[in-house]
Formats: sequence, C-alpha cells, structure tokens
Amino acid sequence: MPHYCVWSKDDDAADAYWVLAGSPGEARRLVALNISAAGDAGDIKKFQCELSNKKMPPAGFIHRRLNGPLAIVKR
Repeated sequence: MPHYCVWSKDDDAADAYWVLAGSPGEARRLVALNISAAGDAGDIKKFQCELSNKKMPPAGFIHRRLNGPLAIVKR
C-alpha cells in the first residue's frame, strides 16, 4: 500500500499528515476522522492529497509534520 500526504491548500503553516492507505479517498477519510484540526480533509477544495514517501508511518498511524505520530483510532 502507498503512503499519502494530506495538507491544507490555504494554509502553508498548517500541519501536514502522512498515512498508509489504499487510495487518496481512504487517506483523506482517515485524516478527517482522526485529526480534529483536519476534519475537512475530505473536501478536495480545501485539502490536497498526493502520493508521498517523505514520511512513511506504519499501518495504524498518521505522521503529523508538526507533532509526530498519532495512532489511528477511527476507521
């Protein structure tokens, strides 16, 4: 499975999130469900999502650029 990076299109200083997922849609959903500050991650007008191997967290975790890893509790 590939890793994706999800980040806000409007705020360059905002956090970015890397997650192992089967598709961009799944990556967006996992970020939206588990990161309260990124609850709109599913909105393609607000958040970008691309393949990225810059950070490669293991399954079950989201890596936050500003705050490190976070366990996925909602699927």
